[in-house]
Amino acid sequence: MADNSEMTDFEYISKNFDRLLGKPGVKAILVLDRETGNVLKTGGNTDLFRKESSESSKPSISNDAPSDGAAEPSTADREGVVELATLVWNYVDVTEQFVQDLNKEDTARLQRLRTATQELVIITDPKFILAVAHDKPNSG
Repeated sequence: MADNSEMTDFEYISKNFDRLLGKPGVKAILVLDRETGNVLKTGGNTDLFRKESSESSKPSISNDAPSDGAAEPSTADREGVVELATLVWNYVDVTEQFVQDLNKEDTARLQRLRTATQELVIITDPKFILAVAHDKPNSG
């Protein structure tokens, strides 16, 4: 059995990606490069992220990410994913600035954003941003 410490960060994410995508209620997963916001890996129902207007500015889908043999997404899917990547990347930056303003020695690690229809959990790492969209849990 391979020791996890021998794996690169991306290999570790890739190894656990399908397991996470198979969890009940998970709709889609997005992995971004932390520094650039480029999309490194996606999975699930990316149709969730399409919008009528497309004003993507910063992140893009990277051609440099390790290939896992998956089929290339359609243009509409790519646009939706890039839109989400831009929103997540900007949201993480604003949130991190807010945390820094509160305490310069602190960092935001997990962010949970719940809407009326779904929940987005964002985990930040020095190299990656992992965003998981899933069904909104029943509130009771």
